Amino acid sequence: MKRHCVIGTLLAALTCIGSAQLSAQDSAPGDWQKVLDSDGVTVYDSVNNVAWLADFNLAAQIVPDEMPAPNNFRFGLPWCDVPNPLPADPCVNKSGTMTYTSAVKWVEGMNKEDYLGHSDWQLPTTPKRESDCTEFGKKASKNSFGFDCDENALGYLYYDALGFTAPNTAVPIPSNTVGPFSNFQPGLYWSGSQGNGTTGGLAVFSFANGAQGGSTRSDYLYVLPMIKGELNGLPLPAGSTTLYVNLGGQTVYDPETEVTWLADANLAANWMEDSNLGAVDTLGLPLCETPAKPSPCVALDGSMDYASAQQFIVNMNAYDNGAGNPHGYLGQTNWQLPSVDASCPTYGCGGDSNPMGNLYYYQLSYQGKLGFPAGTPVVESPDIAVGPFNHVQPSQYWSCVADLIQDACEIGGEAGTGKAQFGFSFGDGFLGTTGEPADHFVTAYYVLATPTKPPIPPKCPPSNPSCYQ
Repeated sequence: MKRHCVIGTLLAALTCIGSAQLSAQDSAPGDWQKVLDSDGVTVYDSVNNVAWLADFNLAAQIVPDEMPAPNNFRFGLPWCDVPNPLPADPCVNKSGTMTYTSAVKWVEGMNKEDYLGHSDWQLPTTPKRESDCTEFGKKASKNSFGFDCDENALGYLYYDALGFTAPNTAVPIPSNTVGPFSNFQPGLYWSGSQGNGTTGGLAVFSFANGAQGGSTRSDYLYVLPMIKGELNGLPLPAGSTTLYVNLGGQTVYDPETEVTWLADANLAANWMEDSNLGAVDTLGLPLCETPAKPSPCVALDGSMDYASAQQFIVNMNAYDNGAGNPHGYLGQTNWQLPSVDASCPTYGCGGDSNPMGNLYYYQLSYQGKLGFPAGTPVVESPDIAVGPFNHVQPSQYWSCVADLIQDACEIGGEAGTGKAQFGFSFGDGFLGTTGEPADHFVTAYYVLATPTKPPIPPKCPPSNPSCYQ
């Protein structure tokens, strides 16, 4: 297991060097050079005989003006005006994410343009059943999901070729500020609300694209604790709607939802750093060795499963600052997970019942304006090399259904009921399913033709001059 001090050093380096890329040798823990070979545009996987796009977010890239047309890699798809388009209107978000329907059209566009001399590009495949997965569906499809799924194409890269161990992220996010907040992660955050499903799923919110959705309790998400009401009882200007920073910058009050937020949007990662340095004051959750051991636990990047998120909140409320006299973190004992109105549509959800959405859409600053437009991450992922790949996003990627990595996507194939499709996350190594409307990142590969082996010559007696052994 990698020590957190290594990640801390990496984050510090990224903060100092800005856009400078790390060497590929240092970016993935596995001995990937044995199976992956890059020419700078594609990456050949010698185990599965496929050639991947080296750019893992090609759809978001823009060709410089001085380069020949076309000046984009959307392959005929327009930019989305807003996310969640109708299936009849495929498009690409500025971040590179798109719906599954759009992903299929994007690959079709690559093949129509004969990109890099190939017209046989396809989405990465996932079989409905994998022997190593940690979880299996209970519905008619009984598809496999969870961690350790490495028989699918993306899972093979994460676990086997690149050598990552769940629930570690492939792309750690450097320290950052977003308005009055620090350390926001461009990913999913836990809520304390039930989802619309009947299998115990939780409603979640994405600060990667402003979408509300659901998640199984075993996935690893981030935590942004909150308290109802304003902590100091200070009189605010009548009609105030802007964020108010109090308690020495450690909390932020949103008068629109009457919620006080912790200003550190990833406190769990910072406490782990203090613990590794020998500090006494920690919130009591150890680092995860595996996704399920120990339990509860926190991943290196501060993400955690739902049971650990609940325990993290309990520990905040019981915090005693090492004095043996609990008064709660920052002197507060009523921290909680935010609520999410699961009945709200995927995008544009704010207000009292969706306080995280209210931050994203109406309060946090974006390019001099209040609020992020849907489909926009609050923090850009750093452009570091991950093995031979670039622009890898610590988030979900679309995958189609097929038995083998070399097989073509099944026409009309679904991961589960309700037209759900597989998505694999390079944020924690989790294989899940998502139904439209939803936006994931997209990459592709083509299968190389298997070389024809020469025929085996017949065995003949040594004295026969017409044949050979």
